[in-house]
Amino acid sequence: MSSTLQDLVNRAVFYSTEVQTHFGALIADAEWEVDFSADPHLTFTSADGVVLRARPHLVGSESDREKTWLWGWENVNDFPDAVVGLSHEVRKFGAAEEVSELTTAELNLDEELALRLTLASKEATDKWAHYPAAAGAGTTVWLLVDAAEIALPAPQVKVSVRALMQGLTQTTVTDHRAAIASYVAKRGIPTAELPDGGLRMLFADGSADLSFDDQRRISNCDLNAPLEGEAAEQFAAAADSAGTPAEAAAASRTPGPTPAPAAEETAAPSTTAPVAPTPTQAEEAPRTESVPVEEPAAESSAAAGAQADEVAEPASEGTDTSQERKRPEAEQPRGDKPVEPAEAETPVEEESAEETKPKKKGLFSKLFGR
Repeated sequence: MSSTLQDLVNRAVFYSTEVQTHFGALIADAEWEVDFSADPHLTFTSADGVVLRARPHLVGSESDREKTWLWGWENVNDFPDAVVGLSHEVRKFGAAEEVSELTTAELNLDEELALRLTLASKEATDKWAHYPAAAGAGTTVWLLVDAAEIALPAPQVKVSVRALMQGLTQTTVTDHRAAIASYVAKRGIPTAELPDGGLRMLFADGSADLSFDDQRRISNCDLNAPLEGEAAEQFAAAADSAGTPAEAAAASRTPGPTPAPAAEETAAPSTTAPVAPTPTQAEEAPRTESVPVEEPAAESSAAAGAQADEVAEPASEGTDTSQERKRPEAEQPRGDKPVEPAEAETPVEEESAEETKPKKKGLFSKLFGR
């Protein structure tokens, strides 16, 4: 059965958003450098030493100067297979799914294309973290990043709801219901049908009741914590029939790196959905929060851009990329030279951190490629 690029984006967007937020929390205070040798690595370092050493996979590059995207499998710069090999898997996947955007070497850019192709690449390869890096000469290189430390912890209701609300600001999502179905399958989150076509997401620490309009867009989200009543019974029944959520997720997805202890999720911005995780929900009185869903349709880049100020800055029209294009030798990315991170202009909404740590400006926007 064939798919479209939009189908792949819908299936990837929410899980990708949660992983990117978790990834950003891991490396928030770190500097980084990339090596594109036969043993490629992407290293993030803080004053205390190495924070994360990851395996980068060059998926493709966008050129602001040429206004085009070039797939890594075209490999005009003759990088080792260890660097671009995963991009060949994307092309094979695209051929099998009949997605022409994944099998056409060079594409004309629009504002969202690089991010959308990267989301499709994640769906194709099951590598869920990415890093966009400025390589000079108007080029941004898009890397998929593989490291055991990026594996997510057990699902939490507030973190997941935030991923849904934040994901809608990243790019066009045409079928929210289908996107959520893909997300809960990847995360192993049990669900229960609600009257009038709604859906309840069930977690160990609470539940989220989603309503949809006649175009399958999220119209409302009621977050309930802690888990109790009918939702608690539904969660227990789901656990009895399918095992733990982590086991269910493992059964439905290709095995990934061994999970490592989770970074503090509260490091990620979440102003779109005012549901940042709290330390001890068991000590709180039961409550229901209605999470507003602004511009849920997200059917145009303009709608997404209107929301982006709340979580990640709008896509910069000056974002460069074409890491693999032939350029004078002095401008070409090299294995022994660090690639500069893509510039972003809007600071992350951290309390006073931006005054003492300027490097955190725009970090999460850069990670999302916006």
